Amino acid sequence: MLARCALGLVIGLMLACQPGGVVREPVPAVAAVARAVDEPPGAALPAGDDCARAIGRDPWEPRPDNRVPNHHVPPGPVDSRSWAEPRAEVLRSRVTGRFTGTTDEIIRWASCKWGFDPDVTRAQAVQESAWHQSARGDGGASHGLLQIKSTVWTGTFPWSAASTAFNVDWSLGLRRACFEGYLFGEHGSRGDLWGCVGAHYSGQWRDPSALAYIAEVRGHLARREWREWPGGV
Repeated sequence: MLARCALGLVIGLMLACQPGGVVREPVPAVAAVARAVDEPPGAALPAGDDCARAIGRDPWEPRPDNRVPNHHVPPGPVDSRSWAEPRAEVLRSRVTGRFTGTTDEIIRWASCKWGFDPDVTRAQAVQESAWHQSARGDGGASHGLLQIKSTVWTGTFPWSAASTAFNVDWSLGLRRACFEGYLFGEHGSRGDLWGCVGAHYSGQWRDPSALAYIAEVRGHLARREWREWPGGV
């Protein structure tokens, strides 16, 4: 079911590797990230090109309808709405969406680039869109795998809909800004992965709707439904 308010933040500033197949030998410098870890706040994040090499390739594609957006990338920087805090803006400048591949490869690539366990990203994408980049929510205002709300995050559309890689890259970059403590800092967001996942949905820090959303994503993570999809493991 589509989240009603994914990345639809009601406050001004903020919030919003292992596939179903064989993982090839990763690039040593990003091996740990590519294998599924959450890099702590302050950790050096790997480059997108390094992650593209580290994750390897796997033909598993449970959502063949994503083929076109999975191979569509922005030609240059996308001038989306500011993340406001200067350190968060440095992170926003890393968003490129410059990767093509299967839906799961894109999830693993962006998770590697931003230092997150790809299973959490997989589970959140189940909640938001069931992994369909064509998904629309909030009356057509929210787009893509992780449902970026265009009426809040101006400038993200049309790439949030047209490019799966941009959608996931941008969303996890914003999650990283929260995880680093650059947003919601007064609430202690630094290092609070699940608090940042919940803020993606509600735009509020651990309010009741965010807590309910966290529980739903945790449920998907526990069940790992994607393993039951065609070709999944």
